[in-house]
Amino acid sequence: MKEQTIETLKRSGVDFDQTVKRFMGNTDLYAKFLAKFLDDDTFGKIAPAFEKDDFDEALATSHTLKGVSGNLGMTRLYKACSNTVALIRAGEKEKAKQSFAELQSAYDEIRSVIKETTEKGM
Repeated sequence: MKEQTIETLKRSGVDFDQTVKRFMGNTDLYAKFLAKFLDDDTFGKIAPAFEKDDFDEALATSHTLKGVSGNLGMTRLYKACSNTVALIRAGEKEKAKQSFAELQSAYDEIRSVIKETTEKGM
């Protein structure tokens, strides 16, 4: 993985060093998982679930995205997902819906960074 890519990820709030340790130091494997994140459709299921007031689905998909983002070191997205999950579990449905804006912002940011770095070659 290029040093420029690593620095870009770190500037975007990715806990690169700790995450790569979980990948046993294999930055190529980590890069492969980051690229696969772009194809993951979990995020796209959250908004429709909220729109239908399907809080079970919103919880399941937000929780799944929380796990993926946590495993990939995406700190901002992980925290946004954690907040949404906590609000749903607490029965704070309207606050959970409102928290989606931050979740979307964090998702859009990290997706943009990964897309940019993969286009340039990680």
